[in-house]
Amino acid sequence: MKNRLRISLAAMLVGCMGAAAQKPAYKVDKGGQVSSETWKTLADVKFKMRGDMYYPSFGEKVKALGGKPVEIVGYLFPFEETRWSKHFGLSSLPLNACFFCGVGGPETVVEVEAKTPIKQSDKPIRIRGTLMLNGTNAEKMVYIVTNAELVEE
Repeated sequence: MKNRLRISLAAMLVGCMGAAAQKPAYKVDKGGQVSSETWKTLADVKFKMRGDMYYPSFGEKVKALGGKPVEIVGYLFPFEETRWSKHFGLSSLPLNACFFCGVGGPETVVEVEAKTPIKQSDKPIRIRGTLMLNGTNAEKMVYIVTNAELVEE
């Protein structure tokens, strides 16, 4: 009886570890937009005019992620003309339809500060880092992922 209990507990622990190791799921639609729980959560923001600028008002779901580790999949677009970047944007939309082209809102892109340079790709990449919420600096993106690393698929 004790052996069966030990075996059952060991099997449950292995099963839990496997579940924890799974990467968050995402989908890419026909237009190329990446959809995931992280992007859905980042959409929990509204923008309000203060003076002559719009500033974000973060919803509770986003506030709960602030300062915490996140994994996010998206399209890398460099801020400078280079094949490898440590500072770049990551968009849920392909480069030809991203926020800067007028298709999505500011919540469809994050600014990334990577630990090491990441090679530009026309396919979605997965990064892991700490999500910072920017509600004051108009020269930076609303969402900034710091200490980011590329997660191999």
